[in-house]
Amino acid sequence: MVNPLAEVLQETRRLYEAMYRFDNAAAAELGIHPSDLRCVNALEKGPLSAGEIGMRLGLTSGSVTALINRLEKARFVVKQRSKLDGRQLEVSLQSTFYQRAEEVYGRLGQCLGQQFESLGDADLERGAIMLRLLAQGFDQAG
Repeated sequence: MVNPLAEVLQETRRLYEAMYRFDNAAAAELGIHPSDLRCVNALEKGPLSAGEIGMRLGLTSGSVTALINRLEKARFVVKQRSKLDGRQLEVSLQSTFYQRAEEVYGRLGQCLGQQFESLGDADLERGAIMLRLLAQGFDQAG
């Protein structure tokens, strides 16, 4: 008999691998490096300083500078002075990124919608709870 928790963890690894493949393909389609896409994902919640980007992605300050420069060259981000602390620079996404990413992520949304169309709201709510608990477990372990 299969241990249900072991099965969840196995499917989590499969999900990670699928997301990794998708992110690599999405980054290639957008003309950026996969680590640049990780930065873009972090910036979707709002502007971040270079130091915050480095902490979230586990990168050195030199790597963060190069990453920001690449994203600026692609016209995906802009650097601006912080409204809270004018001495600090923040990096934020530009609409150019959303315009270019719409096709890539629109396809993903369609595929996921098809996968989940047979599930009801209660199933999706339980799924969201499981994903939240998985994320918390990984955060605590790391």
